[in-house]
Formats: sequence, structure tokens, C-alpha cells
Amino acid sequence: MRFQKLFLLTIILLELLGGCISQDNYNLAIENVKIFDVHSGKVMEKKTILVKDSYIESIIDSEEEFMADQVINGNSRLVTPGFIDTHIHLTDMYGDYENAPKYLVADSVDYYRNLLTKTYLNYGTTTLAVMGQPENWIESTIKWQNEPSPNYPNIYITGGAMISDEAREPYIGHTEVKSPEDAKKKVEEYHQLGLQHLKLYWRLREPEMSAVIDKARELNMYLYGHIDQNVVSIQKALSMGINNFEHLLSITLSVFKYDKHYEDLRNKLEIPIKSVDEYLAMRILIFKYLKENPELSKTFEDLILQLGQQNATLSTTIHLLGSLAERTYFTTSAEDISEVTIEVLPRYSIEQKEMLDSAFDIAMEYLKYAHDNGVKIRIGTDCRDGGKALLSELLLLHEAGFPMADILQIATINGAEALYIDDNVGSVVKGKKADLIIFDHDPFQNPEHLLMKKTIIKDGKVITEI
Repeated sequence: MRFQKLFLLTIILLELLGGCISQDNYNLAIENVKIFDVHSGKVMEKKTILVKDSYIESIIDSEEEFMADQVINGNSRLVTPGFIDTHIHLTDMYGDYENAPKYLVADSVDYYRNLLTKTYLNYGTTTLAVMGQPENWIESTIKWQNEPSPNYPNIYITGGAMISDEAREPYIGHTEVKSPEDAKKKVEEYHQLGLQHLKLYWRLREPEMSAVIDKARELNMYLYGHIDQNVVSIQKALSMGINNFEHLLSITLSVFKYDKHYEDLRNKLEIPIKSVDEYLAMRILIFKYLKENPELSKTFEDLILQLGQQNATLSTTIHLLGSLAERTYFTTSAEDISEVTIEVLPRYSIEQKEMLDSAFDIAMEYLKYAHDNGVKIRIGTDCRDGGKALLSELLLLHEAGFPMADILQIATINGAEALYIDDNVGSVVKGKKADLIIFDHDPFQNPEHLLMKKTIIKDGKVITEI
């Protein structure tokens, strides 16, 4: 009788244990890793990440037992969230101006989405925000946004970048609104299509901008402003309710005024402007001009402090600038790819190169000043080499004195919060998507390890090792 009772108890225990094992069977386990905590900036050691159905189901201590279909031995490697690029353009990959396809037709969708993977995901960028695209592409790209896949980056679209009525034919990535009422209708149309984010370009004048802001606020949509050329100033845009700004380069023109300062700048620096690259080089030199004029520098620093006080965010786009100053590990041109020839690429004298080098250092000093004073910096590469460019930007941040913990926050959670998607991505915690990077070599030990081999996981699926 005693033997029978023991036998029955054993059977019951085995059934209970079997039920528990079945219940806690995970799709993927990444065992014995270090996890970067994006909120504290610290690294948690000896952890195991358990993934189920594309999401992080649990994070346990390494010595705890588990069952999983696939196990990656972490060997104490560092794990971070996937990187987030908050400012890209599909036209950089699919074609610009007359080279762009009119529609992203169904039989070419795999080709187009695979280009995103090749350009971004294969370098660790798992989430993208498209800040302006042709309206004819919305039907396809909104499906990409709403139907994410382990094989492609997550994508969030804004539709066309909004501008006011202008005499010339608008660029294909812009959407023209001819009046405040027209602006409100366009916001409503985008909302009905399922868009959550809106891009305001600097050619949007104040009456239309105000209408867009009011309607977007009513519909709980999110706004991003490339505020430039003083059509509307940064200060005015802040007062109107915009607090997500695009490009370090753009905020200078709320202090540097072309009608007052441009001729003086040209006379001092003698940079010819025959191409987009040369125009951007001149714009880099504005940072040097501001620094060398104490009154302007003080005004610019005050503007940065105002951005910080209002919890503003600012995208970077520093690889493109650093590339022009010959400071990056690879070179990117801003020219239309079909027009880049030896004849149009800038050729600078030794003196001009020294000025660009100095000006770029000053630009990065101002970016660090913004970061140190509460401006939430986020990555926005805005160039055709996006995934590589993001890694380049992280190295440039390090060279400018940003600590590695801050750099990884800028590349992950800052972008997630600015896009209002931090409930889903941007950190390695239970309940978030399993979009992860496993570094073979720790960037905390050497920042150049950012460029070395890494394992990329998207929606819990091992995508590639590069």
C-alpha cells in the first residue's frame, strides 16, 4: 500500500513537472549574457533572455534552468536593443526625382523591403522612421508599418513632408497644402490612412503650420519639424507646440541670418558652392562662424538651453557632415546618386580642409552641450548609407566625448521615446519585442567594436551575423 501511494505521488509530480516544462518552453534562449539597461545606463551581468512569439518573455539569472527550442550561448557577450534610426528617406534607396518609381507595385515589394534589410537591418538597425516620402507609396508602406516581419526592419511613416503652396513644382517627397483649411484636411486624411507621425518641412509657413499642429493635437498624432531658413524659427515652433526637431545642422539658422551674416561668412571662408555637398560644407562652417562671434554663440547656446528646458528632441545627421569634413570611416555624398561624378565632388584646399575639420569639432561641441543640457539626442542619419552611417555616427559621438552608455541610449531608447513606440521597442525588458544585438566584442572596452562582428535578432529570429 505504501509503495502504491509513493508510486501515485511520483506520477502526479511528474505530470505537474511535465505541465510546467511545456508551459515554459521558449522559442529562443540567449544564455549567459550581459544586458545593457537603457534606463540606468548600467550593464547587468550573467543573465539569460527568454523569447516567445517574437517578444521577450522573461529575463532570468544565468544559473536558472529553462527549456527552449533554440539556444544561443552568449559567452558573457553584451546585448543591447536593436538600433533605431528616426530619420530616413526611402528615396535614398528606391530612386529620387525622375528615377523614383511612381508606385511600389505588389510584384516588387519583396525587392524594396529587402533593400531595407540590406541597408539597415544587416547593420543592427531594427526600427526606422521615414520622414517624408511620395504619397503614392503610402498604400504599400502603411502595410509594412502595420505588418512587421522578422525579415525586415520595423517601419513608421509620415507620408509626405508638409510644405505650403509654392510656385515651383514640389519635390516628390513633399505634400503641398495651399491653406490652413487644406492643411487640416491633409492631416485628417493621413490619420484615416493610419499614419501616427507627421513631418513638417521648413517651407511650411506659420498659418498652415498652426493648422497642422492644432489638427494633429486633436487627433493625438506626433509631429517632427525640419525647421530651417527662418520661414518659422525654432523659437516660434517651440511656442507653437513642436518639440521634435530634425538635424543639428538646421537649428543654427534660427541664429545665423542669411541677410545679415552670409556675405561676411563667404568673404572669410571662400568656399565655392556648386553642389549639394559644397552647400552642406558651407553650412558646417556656420558653427565656426557662430563660435567666433561671442554674441551669436551666446544666442545659440541660449536657444539650446531653451530646447533642453522644453524637453525637446533633436536628430543628428552627423555622419554626412563628418564625411564632408573627412572624419568618418567611410564617405557618403549628399548628391543625387545619378549625378555624382568626379567633376561635382568637392575638392578643398588644405586651408579649407582645416576650416571644415575645426568647424565640425565645434558642431560636435554644440551637440554635446545640447546633450548635457537636457536636449534628447536621437539618431537620424538621413543618407543613403543608413545602417553603416548609424555606426559611423556612434563613433563620432564617442570622439566628441559622449560616454558609451549615453551613445547606446541615443541609438535606442531616445529614438523609441521620441517616436512614442517605447512600449514596444528600445529596451531589453520583459514584454518588449525581441529586437536585439549581440556583440562579439564589447564596445564599452573599445568603441570600434561597434563595427565588428555582431549577431542581429529581429522579432526573436536570428537574422544575420556580420
